[in-house]
Amino acid sequence: MEMRRLAPRVRLLWRVRALVWAVGLTVGAWMGELHLLPRYLPDGWPRGWITAGVGVLGLAWTLTIPAIRYRRWRYALRSRDLWIHYGILWRTVSVIPYIRLQFVDTEQGPVARILGLATLVVHTAAPGTAGRIPGLDAGEAEDLRERLAHLEEVRSDEPT
Repeated sequence: MEMRRLAPRVRLLWRVRALVWAVGLTVGAWMGELHLLPRYLPDGWPRGWITAGVGVLGLAWTLTIPAIRYRRWRYALRSRDLWIHYGILWRTVSVIPYIRLQFVDTEQGPVARILGLATLVVHTAAPGTAGRIPGLDAGEAEDLRERLAHLEEVRSDEPT
């Protein structure tokens, strides 16, 4: 089984997303510390510590988690199924038999499009089930989509 990795640029995409969240949480902490918390904190409580703590934690998250997440992501196209492995604390292994595929999509958000990345989404017959492979080169994602769609055509031509 040939284990494949995501495109290395996906770390930048994940860092951008994490940074947006970190800035939003830091601004929220600052607003809360400015307007909401003075009612509940004792007099003389130093201002800005909560905001600084949230900002430092957000920055640490932005710098570390995308790198760890990238190292944990793997996928493989096997003879009969698609194998996906991911997760940091909770690791998930999904095995999606080609025979269960209904349709295959690719998705690109604006930042992913700028970075030339796409997400492959594999839908199965069961409602609410799908496999996702984020952070693929856009061309590779399209090739995989076409390859998996072709497997579906070949499978539907086989006698039952």
